[in-house]
Amino acid sequence: MNEFYETVANFLEEIRCDSEERKYAVAPEDMKESVAEMKKMQKKFTQHLEKMPDADRDVLEEYIEALEQAHFKEEQRAYYQGIMDGVELLGGLGLIKKGSNMKKLVEKLKE
Repeated sequence: MNEFYETVANFLEEIRCDSEERKYAVAPEDMKESVAEMKKMQKKFTQHLEKMPDADRDVLEEYIEALEQAHFKEEQRAYYQGIMDGVELLGGLGLIKKGSNMKKLVEKLKE
């Protein structure tokens, strides 16, 4: 990722973290069902995990942690890509003017 996109990504992450009680415009019904199913399975998984030998449990917990981290990074990338796609669309339509102040904006966002 180049410097501009990295700076914008950091800025968007800061904005995103400030809005925990946010209402989403995109809330598919199947996502609600998926979250409910995950919660149900999480209870079963926890019960099963408690019965496992320590060594097996440790490996599985490390795997789950790595999986969650990879999923989080993928989610972040999709979020940033959606924002950048919107910006590129607006630019392509001529609704956002290209200016010489972009480098100044990047520097300001870094502060």
